[in-house]
Amino acid sequence: MKKIAALLVVLALAGIGAAQEADSTASLEDELFGGDTEAAVLTPEEANAESKKEGMSLHGDLKNVSLSLESKAVRIGGNLSSELTLGYQWTDPYRKKADAKKAFLNPAIAQLRPTIGANLFFDARPVQDLKLYGKFMFEFPFEKSLNGALSVPKSPLAPKGADIPISVNGSPNMKIWELYTDFSTKDIAFFRFGKHTVKWGTGYFYSPADVINLSRIDPEKPTADREGPVSLRTHIVIPRTQYNIWLYLLPDTESFKPQYTAGAAKAELVFGDWEWGIGGWYRYEKAPRLISTLSGSIAGKVAVFAEGVFAWGSDVTYYKDDAALTAYTVKNKPFFQATLGGSYTHADSHTMLAMQYYYNGFGYTDTKAADRITDAAAAAIKSKSYSDPTLGKYGDITAMGNKGQHYIAFTISQNKIGTEDLTASLFQQFSITEKEGMTTLSLNWNIFKFVQMRTGPTFSYPLSSSAATKGSIGYNLSFKLGGGKF
Repeated sequence: MKKIAALLVVLALAGIGAAQEADSTASLEDELFGGDTEAAVLTPEEANAESKKEGMSLHGDLKNVSLSLESKAVRIGGNLSSELTLGYQWTDPYRKKADAKKAFLNPAIAQLRPTIGANLFFDARPVQDLKLYGKFMFEFPFEKSLNGALSVPKSPLAPKGADIPISVNGSPNMKIWELYTDFSTKDIAFFRFGKHTVKWGTGYFYSPADVINLSRIDPEKPTADREGPVSLRTHIVIPRTQYNIWLYLLPDTESFKPQYTAGAAKAELVFGDWEWGIGGWYRYEKAPRLISTLSGSIAGKVAVFAEGVFAWGSDVTYYKDDAALTAYTVKNKPFFQATLGGSYTHADSHTMLAMQYYYNGFGYTDTKAADRITDAAAAAIKSKSYSDPTLGKYGDITAMGNKGQHYIAFTISQNKIGTEDLTASLFQQFSITEKEGMTTLSLNWNIFKFVQMRTGPTFSYPLSSSAATKGSIGYNLSFKLGGGKF
């Protein structure tokens, strides 16, 4: 009986302490590992019943007045997206046509495309300070074809060698998006090992400081998840400060050679409403990079963010605009990247604005060679010439992400038009080096609980008569049918 009374006293003291510190010092384990459940006040009888029902055990150390909650349950969930989209695209629409009606009735692209995708995740926390997490993605079509070329070395039967086109059917269309484990020690050092997305940058449409993730931000879908690499992350919290240190060890997952293991580190310092980050990334035989990030607010209303990157040399393979499209690299020269942007949300009018400028020092000052390669690669793919050498060059172009040097993007969202079921947005991007512009308008209507409609046009257009693009006009009408989280 004395032990039970002492345990109740400990519970009361712990509840008072938690209430006093809830606003100022949130649980580091919840912040880093994810706190997904809401706190509730239970009687001892209710706690005992809930613990038995959920497979949980409450441990109390009466001597040291400490408590820990361990859950042996596994949380499983995910979401399913189901959408049907009718899409049209007209190419070169701004040039006068001999038969405008025929050109309109015969768009370059006319599709009715079903989109069915799902992701599943598990979140297991078998003991305190240990988390096991995995996320898997599936998409329609559930099987896909892989096309490429098989290189045959020189031999008596093939004196010059050969590239033989190959195609593999029936490959499952699934992906392991994240698979990692979290663990910590003494609420100071927190570790994560496995494949996971990295939070490394402050940019909204563009993030040059994100030198770790495998995929870049899509400016048209800036909030979409990005794919991360396999890494060992160490997060060190500096006691009694708001300063943090992040360390990353990134093994090479292609050749698995130790010398190609990359390392990255970043320190985050908080000054009032502003957070400054400074760090670096290094890998053998790659251009080292120093990064800096800044985020904060002006008058507590306008969010501001900036990034800067310095690199000695470039890892990009460039091509000259000559007859042979001669390849070259630049290793002993400084390169810079920088971006500056901001966002503003007006709660009363339900309006959100965001704008960002991006300077990409790794890009071409003139994209003629890159445009020639892109056009040639498109023709090779259309003719199913998968062994065409242009496709290798096109891979170098796509690896750049942004082939030009100057970009501006902004969006305006109206999240309530008379009713919260009707919203609209405008996205605008100017690729200044490529002399291209793109405008997307979208109207969204929640018809009823399980059906939402999205419709609107997309315009791409040249900003100069010397631009390589001829532009296009697209129109999409899509219906989201059911789906949701579970």
